[in-house]
Amino acid sequence: MGFFKKQLLDIIQWLDNSHDTLVYMYPMEDQEIQYGAQLIVRPGQMAVFVDKGQIADIFGPGTYKLETDNLPFLGDLKGWAYGFKSPFKSDIFFVSTKEMMNNKWGTPGPIWIPDPQFGQVQVRAFGTYTFSICDPKQFIEMVSSTNNKYTKESINAQLKDYIINHFSDAIGSLNVTVAQIASQYNEISKQMIQDVGEAFKMFGLQLNTFTVNNISLPEELQKSLQELTDMNIRGSVDTDRLARIQSIRQMDIMEKSTENKGLNGMMQSGMGLTMGMQMGQAFNQNMQNMNTLNQQASSGATAPTSQQQPTQPQNIDGGRRCTNCGQILGEQAKFCTECGTKVEVATPKKRFCPECGTLAEDGAKFCNECGTKL
Repeated sequence: MGFFKKQLLDIIQWLDNSHDTLVYMYPMEDQEIQYGAQLIVRPGQMAVFVDKGQIADIFGPGTYKLETDNLPFLGDLKGWAYGFKSPFKSDIFFVSTKEMMNNKWGTPGPIWIPDPQFGQVQVRAFGTYTFSICDPKQFIEMVSSTNNKYTKESINAQLKDYIINHFSDAIGSLNVTVAQIASQYNEISKQMIQDVGEAFKMFGLQLNTFTVNNISLPEELQKSLQELTDMNIRGSVDTDRLARIQSIRQMDIMEKSTENKGLNGMMQSGMGLTMGMQMGQAFNQNMQNMNTLNQQASSGATAPTSQQQPTQPQNIDGGRRCTNCGQILGEQAKFCTECGTKVEVATPKKRFCPECGTLAEDGAKFCNECGTKL
C-alpha cells in the first residue's frame, strides 16, 4: 500500500491478503491523521494507536469516526483533547488476531528423555502447532516494536526453541515408558499446551493447539528393543540360552544409547551404564518369573506367595538352608542337594559414578576418580 495525500486520507483500513502477517504499520505521509477520518477494523484485527512512543488507544473490530466529540477516550491524544481539527501525528499498527496455522516444530537432532525403566533414551520428534496474538499491547512492546511489518516467520524460530526446551520435561512429568509413548500423544500435547503456553503468554501470544506427529527411537535401539520383547513373549525358549541372548542384547542397547557425538564421552558412558544396569535388573526379574511359571506348569502347583517362597535362602548358624525343603547348603551351592531347587544368591548392588562412570567402592561417599559426590 502506497502513501496517501493528506487531503485524500478519509479511510484508514488494512486489507490483509497474507496468511502470515502479525503486525502491519499503516503508511501515512508524515504519519499525520486527518480529523474526522474513518477507522475500519475488520474481524480478526485490532488497531493500536501509538503516540510519541506510548500506546494510547486500542480498537477492536468495527468502524470509528476519529472525532473527539463522538469518541471522548481519544481525548488522551494531545491536540484532540482541545478540539483541534488539524492533522495529528500518530502511528497506527494493525495487529492480526487470527489463528496462525500449520506451524511446524521438530527436534534438530536426537534429544534425551527420561524413562522410568531405562533411565535415559534418545528420541526424535516432530509435529505442528497453532498460535494467535491475545494481547496486542504486550506483543508490540515485547516483540514487534516499530517494525513496519512483522510476520510469523520472524518469531517462529524462537517459539520452536521454547517447544524443544519443554518437550523432555513434559514427557518426564507423565512418567511413561518408551513403549507407552506411542499411545500417549494426546496426553503429551495437552501437557505441552500447559507448559509452553506460559512461555508464549510473556509475548502476548496464546498457544491454541499442539500436535505430536511422531516420536521415534534410533533405528538400532528400536530393533534391539523389539527383539527383546519378542524373546520375552516366547516363554518356551530355554532359559539359560535366553539369558545369554538377553545379556548380549543389553550390551548392544547400552552401546547404541551412548553413541551421541554431541555429548561428553564420559557422561555418555555413565548414562549408558546406568541404563544397562536398570535394564538388566528388569530382564533378570522376568527370567525368575518364567522359571517359576515353568516349575509350576511341570508340578501343577499354584503360584506361591512372597511369604511362602523368600527370594533368598535362609541363613541359620552361619550356614544357609533351602527355602523349599530346609536342607543345609554350602556357601557356594547354586542348587539344593536334596530337592534340586535353584538357590538365589544375593549380590551386592554396584554403584557407578554418575559423572565419569567409575565403579565406586563399598561405602564410598565420593568418587575416587573425579571426586563427584555419590
